[in-house]
Amino acid sequence: MDRNEVILVGRLPEVAHIRALQSGGTLGTWRLIVRRRHRGRGARVDTIPCASFETDVIEAVAGWLPDDIVEVTGSLRRRWWGSEGAKSSGYEVEVRSVRRLERKVITILACAEEVPVPVPPRPVRSLLHARRGPRDRGGGAAAHLGEIG
Repeated sequence: MDRNEVILVGRLPEVAHIRALQSGGTLGTWRLIVRRRHRGRGARVDTIPCASFETDVIEAVAGWLPDDIVEVTGSLRRRWWGSEGAKSSGYEVEVRSVRRLERKVITILACAEEVPVPVPPRPVRSLLHARRGPRDRGGGAAAHLGEIG
């Protein structure tokens, strides 16, 4: 017996895109970042496209925020697009049910005063390739941080 059922749990990297179709229906699309089991060095992830025509799914997805951890259930589908001479295809999960499992809590403090936002320091590419300042002409390895290009 054939079975095409997908259950994914992952992180939403951005808000879902919801659009009205010419047919009168609505389509919701989003991506889901799913970590793979850790093998060796570094974290590996898959970015999986999801889509749904289900009204209750689209309403739920519309309330999701980036970094929400969500669960989707559906079926794997292959879509085709393009002209006859340049056809392309891709896979996506056609979602029939969803639920949000976790949301990062963000606290925003409101105040009457303007609060300065710190500017992050400029990244240093390499001290070996830094331009030498006037004090480093003797061939020393130090570089002036203000003169790193």
